[in-house]
Amino acid sequence: MRMYIDDWKKANVIDGEGLDVKLIALDMDGTLLNEHGVLAEESKEALLKAMEQGVHVVIATGRVFSALPQDVVNVPGIEYAITSNGANIIRLEDRETIYSNLIDGSKLDSIMDILEDETIMKEVFYDHQVFAQKSCLEHLEDYGIRTEKSQRYTLTTRQPVDSALELILENRDKLENINLLFGSEERRQEVWKRLDAVEGITACSSMPYNLEIGGATTSKASALDALGEILGVKKEQIMACGDSSNDAAMLRHAGISIAMGNAEDEVKAEAMMVTKTNAEHGVAYAIHKLVLK
Repeated sequence: MRMYIDDWKKANVIDGEGLDVKLIALDMDGTLLNEHGVLAEESKEALLKAMEQGVHVVIATGRVFSALPQDVVNVPGIEYAITSNGANIIRLEDRETIYSNLIDGSKLDSIMDILEDETIMKEVFYDHQVFAQKSCLEHLEDYGIRTEKSQRYTLTTRQPVDSALELILENRDKLENINLLFGSEERRQEVWKRLDAVEGITACSSMPYNLEIGGATTSKASALDALGEILGVKKEQIMACGDSSNDAAMLRHAGISIAMGNAEDEVKAEAMMVTKTNAEHGVAYAIHKLVLK
């Protein structure tokens, strides 16, 4: 278990001037967004104050670009978004994709039995949009999506198609991510173990009922490394905050890594310190304690 921020500061003798942070990378769901999936005013104000001091604030999410909430995208000063778990970096000013790290479509042949499994819901991410099979969208509870909040988010951000598998095969050279959703935890764990053994793809999770397939080197960490080079920011000057396993690589990469108070234990183990929960505005708390002069 990692120390909370105040204890970490005492142990490392950090004074009121804060750390030398030049870039803050933030996961959204469970991290920057509160328990209602909204950017709270406390968090927005902390971001604005950090950017006033010249700190780059970057969104680093598993969401596809079209599913980014406008209350985050429209915060003045946020320049870049890392989307689809690191498949793309998008410059928000002109919506230009400045970096891509997609799935190698030829690798899908080795997991075709998984993709053909009709008990697994498939969400297909490409061209900054996300699609899902209509028949699955009509029965979300069968695939682990049971809360009103998660069902509303899914139905408002996914475009329905007749066959998710056909869409995957037709667009295999453009795929950012394939999100698998399960009604059975036992089946999810079986598939995760299988995916981990396949060379040329990666698998991670952001929800208790999902697995996300990416390319061989696709991760928020790889995208963050590329963006750091573009902006001239050193690894030790990057602060990252996250809560789920798809944030683990980013936390390992960042010079200053912070797990949310609501993070999974394995994520806390990857971080230097732990902040408050997203319901308690943990990102704002971390920025005030570690960044603001």
